[in-house]
Amino acid sequence: MVKEKAMIKNRRRKDIFNLLFSLIALSIVILVLQSYFFRIDFTAEKRYTLSENTKKLVSSLDKDLYFEIYLAGDLPHGFKKLQKASIEMLDELEAYSNVNISYALINTSDIPNPKQRSEMYDQLAARGLKPTSLQERTTDGSLKQKIIVPGIIVHNREQETSVHLLKNVAGLSAEENLNHSIETIEFELTKAIRLLQNKQVKNIAFLIGNGELNEFEVADFTASLLQKYEVDRVPAKQLLRADKKYDALVIAQPRNEFSREDKYKIDQYLMNGGRILWLVDEVVASMDSLQVKESTLAYYKPLNIEDQLFTYGVRINPDLIMDIQGQLIPVQTALPGEKPKFTPAPWYYSPLLHAPENHPITRKLNVVKAEFANSIDWVGENQNVKKTTLLSSSDYTRLEKVPSLVSLEIVNQKPKPEDFAAGRKKIAVLLEGKFKSAFANRAWKGIDRSTFKSESDESKMIVISDGDIIKNRVRGVGNNRQIEALGYDRYSRKTYGNRNFLLNCVDYLCDNEGWMELRAREVKLRMLDKTKIRSERLFWQIINVVLPLFFLFVFGVLRYFMRKRKFAKS
Repeated sequence: MVKEKAMIKNRRRKDIFNLLFSLIALSIVILVLQSYFFRIDFTAEKRYTLSENTKKLVSSLDKDLYFEIYLAGDLPHGFKKLQKASIEMLDELEAYSNVNISYALINTSDIPNPKQRSEMYDQLAARGLKPTSLQERTTDGSLKQKIIVPGIIVHNREQETSVHLLKNVAGLSAEENLNHSIETIEFELTKAIRLLQNKQVKNIAFLIGNGELNEFEVADFTASLLQKYEVDRVPAKQLLRADKKYDALVIAQPRNEFSREDKYKIDQYLMNGGRILWLVDEVVASMDSLQVKESTLAYYKPLNIEDQLFTYGVRINPDLIMDIQGQLIPVQTALPGEKPKFTPAPWYYSPLLHAPENHPITRKLNVVKAEFANSIDWVGENQNVKKTTLLSSSDYTRLEKVPSLVSLEIVNQKPKPEDFAAGRKKIAVLLEGKFKSAFANRAWKGIDRSTFKSESDESKMIVISDGDIIKNRVRGVGNNRQIEALGYDRYSRKTYGNRNFLLNCVDYLCDNEGWMELRAREVKLRMLDKTKIRSERLFWQIINVVLPLFFLFVFGVLRYFMRKRKFAKS
């Protein structure tokens, strides 16, 4: 009896010691966790892990941020995932921020008055958020129209900017588009935050003086740039001015030859770290001529920059790309004397370009439309320059040497695969690294030897062999002038991805911190096989419902007999 009491006392003392030890250990863990912040992301693609740039950005904020999330209310399943991903991303930003980041879910459908609701949609559109109309199938099988606003307004009490969450890439299913929207949330939110925090706006220059596109022909793209950059139109002689630094230079479809002085200024702008977006046609051909007559002559017109581009590592060839995967145009197919009838037919001189998925500029990009594009070749062996293809034609391509007659009659000819066997041809390329000067080892009195640089600092350039990619259609003159959206095709009423592609190009050229890499982030779409679900429905119902209950029953029986055996021995 005494021995049993001693055992009980020792056990009690041991339990108290264990409790005290556990409390002390727990207190130490709590103190350590309060002092050191960390998170563990168990997802395969690290979808909840912020980039180092994002952490640095939110930890350096000096103003509170408030997010109005308009993706709210009774949403379809896919949009609920997008809403959840947005909230989770904001929570992650809040965790690393030293200021207050708050948000509110706003459901526009809660406004009962249709007139007030319509006014709210107009106000949101004016603030940069475009409402989207969805069709939902109700329980009785009928279709119901629903308007949602898949976007966020971000402001710091002084300024605001909008974030459109829903990406709509042609050729992708609804699930894939929603998944892509989730992939880009960090990039879009940090872009909005940087826009609000930006104290020094970067400057973009459009080159003038060599017959480039006028301000109306690039008005749509310029308007998009002005949301983030300052934009000037300057001659080459002002590129190296001391009072203003231009972060990127856009050369938009020049038609006149470059003088040696202009070439030198552009070269030294690049040598001093400038970034250049070239949009150059080496062949003159125009759809406007074909609207007047059924054929036009395409001919080679050099711009006196061929040697310069060759030195940098590219050559634009004097040819025209013809691609079976081309834009459709209406063609008169009615017989003489009959009522006019227009039938869509492929226009081989307007290729719809292929964009690689593995680069931040072109990932999940809508189709880009070109018009009378030339092919590009790599030249030179500069090991300090990295070369990447951004846009190319399809596998079914033909190269048309110039001069040649371009005629509308070609749409009536059935294409033969053997006639389009040239393979993919480069139309837009990226070069990154240290470039050699086109004026190195040249004896010319215009070279200022005191400031001349024969090799560039780290820089980038993008060369596009089609100036029409940046050109928007202008209708009317004077006060009646109307600007069409860049990439809009009035025949098919589609808007191609030209604007987004060019904006990505400029963002990439001006990006010194690696923000564009967030566009390359991939979140794997793990979708269920619907066919397999239907055919194996009963099997998986048994696996998910009956099997767990069976294992629970077996565990209960085993535990019962084990306890019985244990206490029977005691």
